[in-house]
Amino acid sequence: MKESSGLLFSIIKIIVFVLSVGLVIYGQRTVGHFNLLLQLIGLSGLLFLLWNYNRKFI
Repeated sequence: MKESSGLLFSIIKIIVFVLSVGLVIYGQRTVGHFNLLLQLIGLSGLLFLLWNYNRKFI
């Protein structure tokens, strides 16, 4: 059960990473407040993943 739970969290992290990078790239293409918001949401997703990875080493 624990191994399948770890696999599920890994898959969720990969999906969040792909979506976050996609939002940053999509928001970069044009200028506007909405696209800036998309970039900030993508950046917050990437920062969350970085925090989640580093918290086990603190």
